[in-house]
Amino acid sequence: MKRYFLLMILASIVFCAKAVDTRFLNYIAHIKTTPAMNIMAENRQVLVRNTNQVWIYSTFNTWQPRIEASFYSVFPVEDINLAADRYLYICSAEPINSVVPIDSLNLYGKIYFTSTFIGDKITREGATIYIADRNRGIDIIDIGGGGSRDIRSTFSEKWGIRDFYAEYPYLYALNDFGLVTVDINNLQFPVSIGVNYEILDATVLAKNGDIIWIGAGKNLMAMNVRNLDSPTLINQYRFAHNILDMEIKDDRLYLALGAGGVSIMDVSSPTRISELDTIIPNLVVYDLALDQDYIYLALGRDGWMIYQYN
Repeated sequence: MKRYFLLMILASIVFCAKAVDTRFLNYIAHIKTTPAMNIMAENRQVLVRNTNQVWIYSTFNTWQPRIEASFYSVFPVEDINLAADRYLYICSAEPINSVVPIDSLNLYGKIYFTSTFIGDKITREGATIYIADRNRGIDIIDIGGGGSRDIRSTFSEKWGIRDFYAEYPYLYALNDFGLVTVDINNLQFPVSIGVNYEILDATVLAKNGDIIWIGAGKNLMAMNVRNLDSPTLINQYRFAHNILDMEIKDDRLYLALGAGGVSIMDVSSPTRISELDTIIPNLVVYDLALDQDYIYLALGRDGWMIYQYN
């Protein structure tokens, strides 16, 4: 009997150890001079933006990010993406939108080339860029080395794309009714192969293996897309605040929860998820981005913030 209880205790310790985060959060910097409603990061560059302006920072020295360039858009910026670390793509609802560089500090940093697209959302995979427009569908464009553009096809998804993710040979999109999976194996003839129209208020998604994580209001949902013809709901989790953005890396799901800060979830087992850590900056977190072992938070008028997580 004693041996049995010892084994039970050992099993409990092992189970609990899996729920303990082996990483630690370290506050790095708070950049208050640049308002940030949205943020993205890759290759030691951070792009922050508000309605009409984009700022590009170098985080080679993470403690003191250096501004490389800034651009002003005549019309509202819907979304942005950066290719080859020098081509800036801007989505706008206006075809005549012009984007101009700003040199308010009389300092010349890196040179970026800007292009505008008509659309609401943009995502990129290698040399292929996807532009979602609420009224027209999704344009699939080959950008080659970054400067040229060759439209491969347009997928007519007319129900308003809210968020989408491309991972060749498939594309996963949230529209006004739910989740749509698209076969893009032939970029010239994309085909819808599966839908799940039982998702209300879905606005953001992230993919990890066969699981699509979807944020719908305060609800986090896990959809198994192994069977692409019939995506299946396998788990749900409810937060106290609305999910505004999410990113995933190393089986950890990072969620921007507005006034609720940031929640870091262990999603290595989709049917049994748990909270690993939280960031409470006492400010509203509108958006977040990941690059290497850093977490970048967009804080609206309060600028943006950097944490290290290792």
